[in-house]
Amino acid sequence: MHTIVLPLAQASEETRLHLQEDKLAFGKMQCIQSEGKEFIVLGIQKADWTEEDVRYLGGTARKAVTTTDVTLELSGLLQHVKELAAQTAMTAFMEGWYLAGYTFSHYKQDAPVQQEVALTILPTGYNAACSLAETRANAVMLARDLCNEPANILTPERYAGRLEQQFTDTDIQVEVITADKLEEKGFHATAVVGKGSAHPPAATILTYKNSTDKPTALVGKGITFDSGGTNVKTGSHIGEMKMDMGGSAAVVGAIKLIADLQLPVHVVAIIPMAINVAGSNAFLPSDVITYANGTTVEVGNTDAEGRLVLADGILYAQQLGAETIIDIATLTGTIGQALGLRNAGVFSNDPSSLWTYEALGRKSGDFVWPMPVIQEYETYLTSDCADINNHSSSKFGGAITAALFLKHFVQQGNKWVHIDMANTVRPWKQAGYYVPGASGFGVRLLYEMICHETGQQEG
Repeated sequence: MHTIVLPLAQASEETRLHLQEDKLAFGKMQCIQSEGKEFIVLGIQKADWTEEDVRYLGGTARKAVTTTDVTLELSGLLQHVKELAAQTAMTAFMEGWYLAGYTFSHYKQDAPVQQEVALTILPTGYNAACSLAETRANAVMLARDLCNEPANILTPERYAGRLEQQFTDTDIQVEVITADKLEEKGFHATAVVGKGSAHPPAATILTYKNSTDKPTALVGKGITFDSGGTNVKTGSHIGEMKMDMGGSAAVVGAIKLIADLQLPVHVVAIIPMAINVAGSNAFLPSDVITYANGTTVEVGNTDAEGRLVLADGILYAQQLGAETIIDIATLTGTIGQALGLRNAGVFSNDPSSLWTYEALGRKSGDFVWPMPVIQEYETYLTSDCADINNHSSSKFGGAITAALFLKHFVQQGNKWVHIDMANTVRPWKQAGYYVPGASGFGVRLLYEMICHETGQQEG
């Protein structure tokens, strides 16, 4: 059967006879058969539209479709969404459509075969918008794929190899730093965090150079599984710690999107990779790590390993000449206690930029909320035997003290932004274009931030 997706305003009189129009509020839909066809009628009554609203509608529509012959009749929607240019609205709708069609079922024997949908999009003339939507969605789906992989598949070594394969014959150069070279390259903490596992740690550097400018750095936490190490986690859903590399997945998706859209920028992505488990050679509370810049860190808690490896990445980024560094990580449970499950926290040593990032989050659908960097809280990171402790002596403000730890490694005069996305690696609810599994959070946000930081037109 042929399915036609259209807003309520475009439904024919005969179709309207079968509808309960009073129940078609924004985001709601009704499926009916009329005139020998199936109609999926969308409620679009809403004031003050945003791109995320349209994206949500596209995802909702895709989930309602069960046939493989579909017409999207969207002229009424484009006319109704007056706040957005028609090309922008079409891109947003189709991005939501593509993302809602994502599944991760590689390991299911009875997984349904994904059938291609024969899609007709009306009005015509929006090929570029639809192509952009697909490119953006593919970058997010790459991040989802990486996060959804089980820990025995996405080990650090295999993760690095997968990135080499992913970016073969692209404009992205891949350098893999194997375990035996980590300390030589300055990734001292990454080597320490990963030494308890049978799967050795690594670091992967992704470089996209389409500009003579100094690089802007993205640093993503690549802990492919986090048991907490010696300070073992006690939560009941520890299997979700396979997604502790969600920050790195966001970085990978973002640099893919940047390269696919051929932005004239120079970006380097740095991904320290390790498995944090308690083993015979695991690092211990009270160990002292000496970093590439000479800073010494006392390990107060092995479950605060993310900040340890991110510090390696921040130092390496500056070694490469980056003066703007954006790090992103599933770092602290306390950020979820502060902001809930929808917004990540964003910190910076340039607080004047924070509300710009909040606006970019609303634009991209990867929501962030500005958080303070309260320098006085550094007293909670005091160590008796080293320059700094990796764990706060206070049970309060954990996301802030984690940010302060990272800021300690940023050179004077460099711009630093930190995104704590621990609560957003999974969708806060499976609505719109979100489906079971990872959310793909951060890909679009990082892309928009790179555009902003380098003066490019945001896409």
